[in-house]
Amino acid sequence: QAVARVTDIMQEIAAASAEQGRGIEQVNLAITQMDEVTQQNAALVEEAAAAATSLEEQGRRLNEAVAFFTVDSASAASTQAARRVAQLAVAQPTTVDGWSAL
Repeated sequence: QAVARVTDIMQEIAAASAEQGRGIEQVNLAITQMDEVTQQNAALVEEAAAAATSLEEQGRRLNEAVAFFTVDSASAASTQAARRVAQLAVAQPTTVDGWSAL
């Protein structure tokens, strides 16, 4: 009877070990998937930062191009206000990764 009991305990240990092994495989798969998504997100952030930098430069060049033109004095006040808004938009503080710091 003792041998049968030891056999039962050994079978329970083997079943528990197999179950733990399957659980570890699932955790490993989840971690691998999270790593892939994290790498994809990092690439997207880099692309977005590059696009933001490019847009900022294009905005500066557009401001320079528009500054060439002159307007009559009646619309000069609204033009100056629009220029201030555009300059504020270009000069918004950003963090190291390019996101708005607001």
